[in-house]
Amino acid sequence: MMATGKMEGNKYWAQCEKCGRWLEVLPQPAEASAYFMQWQGSFSCCGLKQTASFTREKDEIDFH
Repeated sequence: MMATGKMEGNKYWAQCEKCGRWLEVLPQPAEASAYFMQWQGSFSCCGLKQTASFTREKDEIDFH
């Protein structure tokens, strides 16, 4: 399942798709591009294993 994710300051929150509760998650790097960094945070709620995605624009552009 893919849950809704949001970032507030340095905290990452994921919303359970079943009950709607927001839980703080610790995301792991998932992908990166020249302009964006993506993370995914996994969590369990309501007996379901869920994942939320987070995308943030990079402060500096990566050119390799």
